[in-house]
Amino acid sequence: MKNLVMKTSINSYDILIGQNTITKLNEFTENYDKILLLTNKTISNLYSHKLSSNLPKKKTYKFEIEDGEIYKNIDTSMKIFSFLIEHNFSRNSLIICVGGGVVCDLGGFIASTFMRGLDFLQVPTSLLAQVDASIGGKVAINHPLGKNLIGSFKQPIGVIIDIDFLKTLPDYQFKSGMGEVIKHSIINKDKSYFNFLIENHRDILKLKSEVLIEMIYESCKIKKEFVEKDEFEKGDRAFLNLGHTYGHALETLFDYQYMSHGEGVAKGIIFEMEISKLLGFITEDYVKSIKEIFSLYKIDCTPIYIESETLINVMKKDKKNSNDKIKFIVDKNGILENMPITKELICQANHSFKNRILKGVIDIGTNSCRIFIAEIEKSNNKIEIVTPIYKDLDVSRLGKNLNQTGVLSKESIEKTYHIIKRFKEKADSMGVTELIAFATAATREASNGSLFVQGIKNEFNINTLVIPGEIEAKLSFNGNSNIYKEKIATIDVGGGSSEVTIGDYNGIDYVKSFPIGVVKLTEMFFAEENYNEETLLSARNYLKGFFNELSKFENSNFKIIGVAGTVTTNVSIIKKLPKFVEKEINEFILTKMDLEENLFLFLSKTLEDRKKIIGLEPNRADVIIAGNLILITLLDILNKSSITVSTVDNLEGGMVLNI
Repeated sequence: MKNLVMKTSINSYDILIGQNTITKLNEFTENYDKILLLTNKTISNLYSHKLSSNLPKKKTYKFEIEDGEIYKNIDTSMKIFSFLIEHNFSRNSLIICVGGGVVCDLGGFIASTFMRGLDFLQVPTSLLAQVDASIGGKVAINHPLGKNLIGSFKQPIGVIIDIDFLKTLPDYQFKSGMGEVIKHSIINKDKSYFNFLIENHRDILKLKSEVLIEMIYESCKIKKEFVEKDEFEKGDRAFLNLGHTYGHALETLFDYQYMSHGEGVAKGIIFEMEISKLLGFITEDYVKSIKEIFSLYKIDCTPIYIESETLINVMKKDKKNSNDKIKFIVDKNGILENMPITKELICQANHSFKNRILKGVIDIGTNSCRIFIAEIEKSNNKIEIVTPIYKDLDVSRLGKNLNQTGVLSKESIEKTYHIIKRFKEKADSMGVTELIAFATAATREASNGSLFVQGIKNEFNINTLVIPGEIEAKLSFNGNSNIYKEKIATIDVGGGSSEVTIGDYNGIDYVKSFPIGVVKLTEMFFAEENYNEETLLSARNYLKGFFNELSKFENSNFKIIGVAGTVTTNVSIIKKLPKFVEKEINEFILTKMDLEENLFLFLSKTLEDRKKIIGLEPNRADVIIAGNLILITLLDILNKSSITVSTVDNLEGGMVLNI
């Protein structure tokens, strides 16, 4: 175990670094009347017994928060304040913060404000918190308009860093921590630590204990030196903010959900290096050396071009600014300086990253509208999805009664416009610079489809492509053929049509859009909720005839890949997921028996009772039976017993379209 002593104007405290240091926890609790163990649900589930066994049970209370940066806010704070008041905590009580940066920042903020100040102990469980958030006494919560805008300086009574917590840390969170670690190596005048990270990167990524302890010790030592020299950030401590002006702007734009702090900082460091380069202070070779160390740790450090006005407006709210000037840490050949940068120079740096943007794609379907936002790279006239960021879906019923009337109803158009408006506002708030839409079966079949599309252009300035079913099918296929290298058949059951595409990553052997989907089948056979033996049999026979040409593939060797709402909904029902969780759904093997059991469940309930099934969105309850009938029929004709569910579909395909 290693030990650092932080000496501040208020107190001195130990920073303990090692394995199984959590056993030291009880040593800090003797002089307090009550103890609040503040943690999140993830840590509690993993380490509840380990924590409780090292704390005095009679005077320890536990409060769990949800896991995520979005919960580091005033609402969560008020809940904790209420808990402390209800359980009669006093100024002689202790708060122990066990968690990542959110818990450390939030717990410190609570300790600094409740009854004008309680003692608190930091037990950081993420790499980011171990090398940054837990040390130095900066505590804060977020505001919707900016990160860490509400807070204070409050030093803990100690910091216990146990590297065993890192064994269960997700890879993306470890990389987030490495963003701060690398930052420490850059701001340190002695470059031996920078070289240490390069020479030992393989062992660090393998989480070898000795090298991890040494790395965390060195990072903490660097931060300790800055804090002791400038506790309240009046001078040199500001250098710890290298990369943070731009990084915090991204986190704010992304609602503190879709960009880790460390990745934001990494991108921010390169953004600030670009400013330094434009000022003539550093060379491209130096910037390249910084990019290379991030690359060793598989950290994407390329900044994202954000519309300049949007970026500037977010940056203006950064707490490090003064006199309405936006401050950055610039590098003058190894000497750092915290200086205001003109709007013109910020825009120039921003424009140098125009090949890396946020792109949004809206799919206007017969039954629903969906949006996908991703960070993309444009290179050599090709588009690559770098990081998927945001997805959302809303049921529009654009194709309602289209079979009978031949037109999109005014009500359906207005509802769809309302959804598109919400999607557009979300895209704008996140800094999306390219937003396109494509419309499918209902729009291309309606006599007023072109007027509907023109309305989207007039109302929202979004270009909308009306694509044929075969193109829609190819978009879904292309995304999945890059994942599954074997021969596959993608099945996309939509509201107004169903697409089947067969082939592999070398090419497509067969593609067809069948003009039957969940909305159409429901309106044709079950418009009055008349799910009886006769109508069900009629619908099955109709589908068999409709899809009959696929019988020539019944003995072919390929994997069935199911995309879109019908298959994903069936998985959500099986897993009883109250909301869509991509990692729980993607690559799930959905058997024909699963589909039949769900169908039996649906048929056993009235429409109102179907709406209450966990995993089934109420707006899908009236068409899900038709969806399962289509899927079961397709499996029968293709002589397959299961579908591999994929969350990659025409949205991903639309994302890489170069329009």
